[in-house]
Amino acid sequence: MVSTEWWRNATVYQVYPLSFMDSDGDGMGDLRGIVQRLDHLAGGPSSLGVDAIWLSPIYRSPMVDFGYDVADHCDVDPRFGTLADAEHLVEQAHRRRLRVLLDYVPNHTSDQHPWFEQARSSRDDPYRDFYVWRDPAPDGGPPTNWLSAFARVGPAWTLDPTTGQYYLHSYTAEQPDLDWRNPAVREAMHQVLRFWLDRGVDGFRIDAPHRLGKDALLRDNPADVAHLRIATQLDDREHRSMGDPFVHDVLRGIRAVVDEYPGTVLVGEVGVHHPVRRLAYHGSGDELPLVFDFGFWSNPWSADAFRAGGEQMGDVLAVGGWPTHALSNHDIPRHATRYALRQPDPSHADEPHLGASNPDPSQPDPRTRVAAVMLTTLPGATFLYYGEEIGMTDVPVPAELATDPNGRDPLRTPMQWDLSQPDAGFTTGHPWRPVPAAGLDVATQASDPGSLLSLYRDLLRLRRTHPCLVGGDYAALDAGPEVYAYRRSAQGATLVVLLGFADAPRHVTLDGLATGRVLIASHGPTPGTPVDLAALDLEANQALVVELDRP
Repeated sequence: MVSTEWWRNATVYQVYPLSFMDSDGDGMGDLRGIVQRLDHLAGGPSSLGVDAIWLSPIYRSPMVDFGYDVADHCDVDPRFGTLADAEHLVEQAHRRRLRVLLDYVPNHTSDQHPWFEQARSSRDDPYRDFYVWRDPAPDGGPPTNWLSAFARVGPAWTLDPTTGQYYLHSYTAEQPDLDWRNPAVREAMHQVLRFWLDRGVDGFRIDAPHRLGKDALLRDNPADVAHLRIATQLDDREHRSMGDPFVHDVLRGIRAVVDEYPGTVLVGEVGVHHPVRRLAYHGSGDELPLVFDFGFWSNPWSADAFRAGGEQMGDVLAVGGWPTHALSNHDIPRHATRYALRQPDPSHADEPHLGASNPDPSQPDPRTRVAAVMLTTLPGATFLYYGEEIGMTDVPVPAELATDPNGRDPLRTPMQWDLSQPDAGFTTGHPWRPVPAAGLDVATQASDPGSLLSLYRDLLRLRRTHPCLVGGDYAALDAGPEVYAYRRSAQGATLVVLLGFADAPRHVTLDGLATGRVLIASHGPTPGTPVDLAALDLEANQALVVELDRP
């Protein structure tokens, strides 16, 4: 593996700073708290063993959209600490050989950003053209039929009474969109990248880059998509509010800046399901090296669905990109919640049976163990959301505390470090979001060799050390219904991964493969157990990593 392309086999851990660890007792997570918990992630034999952390926004912000409304890209919000704290975090992470990615938010700023405060002061202000302004439609309404991505917001335009024009906002009205067709905007936002790269960060997750490409004429969206708030449908219909080819020129410029700093990387949150359109964001190897696959984390719990996604990895490689996998993040319900086994509701007898209930609620759902094996053994970069390693689920948030503009509060609750301690050891104060009184925590799982946390540790250790997972090839195998199987091979060794998606045992026959030994199992056989892949009985919701015997 080339040292400057560390990300090719990396496991990146997403930290949501408000919810990870509070160091000062104000109930909100902060940068010093993250430093206190770095040893959980890397640097020692009992750590999780990830390669990098990605911090959701830490910039100065009014927090209307919890940091994605940036008021100063080159300063840290006081809730999280200071710029010196950020630099200290980078230093401490690097001491543990842990790289740091920041969230780069290029589409918009806060309406409290100095650029916008000046822009709205006068139509003649030099910063006016940093944003997208238009006169009202003939009826006095919004200039186009474009909608905000947030259902609670409505139109993507707000009338500014001071100057009598509407400004564009793809999200909340407090997040006015920047106009990247203005060269001054490009230069200013390139300087933001350099500001943080000069302080040692190792790259960026780019928020919603598809939003940077807007129709130059600001024409209405076609009638067939005018009602859609996001362009994630599985087709290639045109959305004039996003995805204009101009975006690729923008991304090449961003990539050129980041490439000035060897060993850095970009990963794009490209909100596009359609494979061909998503592939375009890799460019010709000169745009985004990594692009999240919205289709992957949108899959139902189905072997066929995930196998079909695996077939697209070759297309990513062909355009100079690299496979990127994740199942949870700060915007979607945790996969431990989405995929949980549960008994059917007797009042809804017509609904399909989703499987037997989890027999022990104090333990992670068994499907999370299968998901862990899949995430860590597929080729490419893997992203884990904080708490995923212990099977955290969404936590109900009372209506009076729920303030997220898109209803995402339950999936952003505090990390459950030790439920025997007040507020799970997250804070000595009152947590900003509720913490469950019982359930899953790091303290309980850390010393349990059969826990989900221990399984992740074992898998990530194998991922870092076994040649088949470090750089091996990939080939899907036919293992029958409700089983996703694939082969990883390198340096004369071969691993076979079997992922059982069935809620009942399955007999598996892999033609042409003979015997091997278990390296890791989600549950069941211990490492070293011999298996016959020509006739194997896979338990319900079981995953195995098997190394074939060499001839």
